[in-house]
Amino acid sequence: MSAPRYFWHDTAVQLVTHIPAWLNVPIGLLMVSILAFVDYITGSEISFSVFYLMPVLYVTWFSGRPSGALIAVISAATWGLVDVAAGATYSSPIIPVWNSIVRLCFFLISLWLLGQLHRTNAEVGILAQTDSLTGLANTRSLYEALGHEIMRLNRYDRPFTLAYADLDRFKSVNDAHGHASGDELLRRIAQAFKSALRDSDITARLGGDEFAILMPETDRNAAAFALTRAFESITAIVQSKAGSLPGIGITIGAIVFLTPPESIDAAVSAADKAMYEGKRAGKNTINLLTYSTKPDAQATD
Repeated sequence: MSAPRYFWHDTAVQLVTHIPAWLNVPIGLLMVSILAFVDYITGSEISFSVFYLMPVLYVTWFSGRPSGALIAVISAATWGLVDVAAGATYSSPIIPVWNSIVRLCFFLISLWLLGQLHRTNAEVGILAQTDSLTGLANTRSLYEALGHEIMRLNRYDRPFTLAYADLDRFKSVNDAHGHASGDELLRRIAQAFKSALRDSDITARLGGDEFAILMPETDRNAAAFALTRAFESITAIVQSKAGSLPGIGITIGAIVFLTPPESIDAAVSAADKAMYEGKRAGKNTINLLTYSTKPDAQATD
């Protein structure tokens, strides 16, 4: 019985999150109007205070604090007017004004706290998908994107390339110049990857001095061009930062998938194997292979 409940919940969440931000303000105003009508017909003895907070929180979460503040002002004013219209009596005419101001302050505090929560939630989401040192995607983010590319290749027959890169003798950089210099080199290499590749390509740091590059809709020629450009840029950076150390460089192994791999792990393993084959061949090189299960295509080059 739980599956239908979760289905409708997830569907509702997806529908709400896809509503344009500007449309949430009219929706919030509609919510306030409905609440005001129900509040009025039920009389002044029944409190609807907590319900007036709902449109404020809704608009704040999905459209931001400025829009939420607008709804807060309208909700507080509407609440006060409805109280008076419903027959509430006060010992002084200043009391309903004071009450409305207090309610508005309560709304504003609530929307500020919710805005902080929304900001923190967004920051946590970004941190969960990125590498803290380089700002690149992390392993989790790469695997999610790779899964989508495998499904797209399976459905639309569009190739993609997965590359695995590893710095040669990176430990000697840390030993000779310290970990701070090693970290700076990793950050510069990460920036070089981002500059040499397309915005649609995903570069991830898998840990240590290992990187992965996912290039959607990329055949062998396009992959060779992009990886060569990245390789040359990174080689120049390595030489400028650690050229005095022998054997420093980068080895890239890449697989152009013309047909889908068996799994995400199989794709990563194939790219990793191509990289190690490049290291065994002498390091500081690009080893570009092709994967296909089609009988008229060559599996590896």
